[in-house]
Amino acid sequence: MGLALDAFHWSPDQFWRATPHEFWSMVDARIAANKAIAAR
Repeated sequence: MGLALDAFHWSPDQFWRATPHEFWSMVDARIAANKAIAAR
């Protein structure tokens, strides 16, 4: 939950309403964004 609140700026309600697929999609998107920034 801390990751969703801190990194994704989700509220606790958004975290608890999200499906596992939505959560892990956000994790994958954050990883891809970090790789793109690192490749600059």
